[in-house]
Order: sequence, then C-alpha cells, then structure tokens
Amino acid sequence: MNTPDKKNMKHECPHQQECLQLLQSILDGEATTEQKDRFMGHHLEECMPCYQNYHLEVAIRDLLKKKCSNEAPQDLVDSIKQKVIQNLSK
Repeated sequence: MNTPDKKNMKHECPHQQECLQLLQSILDGEATTEQKDRFMGHHLEECMPCYQNYHLEVAIRDLLKKKCSNEAPQDLVDSIKQKVIQNLSK
C-alpha cells in the first residue's frame, strides 16, 4: 500500500460498514485476491475513514497478539470488533 495524499482523500465513506467487513475479511485471509487488490490498492488511498479503520484494525490485532500468549478467545475478538463497529456508527 502506498502512502496516500491525505489532503486529497474523501472524509466520508458511504459504505463504511461494508468496507469494515471487507477489511476484516482481508486481514483474516478470507477475501479474494481481486477484493484485496481493489480495496488495498485503490480504496484505502482515496478514503480517509477506511484508511484509519485499516490502521486501527491492524493495531488491535497486533495488540491482541502481543498481549495474549495463546490465540485470543473468539468471544473477546468478536466483542472488540463489535465495539469498534458501534463507535464507527456514532
């Protein structure tokens, strides 16, 4: 992913929920190569909310990996994701 020109990025995403779900699929390795390339190669460079969500999701996942010696319990991961989604809707 290239470093985007933040001043030229859109500041609202009309599809933020769908983008967040796609982003999670990408990070979980469940998205197709085409979905990943389109989202990571184009959309993130144009959309500030999705760019920020990407970095937030990566930071959350990295923190969970560091703090949990074993794999994080799925209910904890789901709870955190749900809270992030709720905060994005506000």
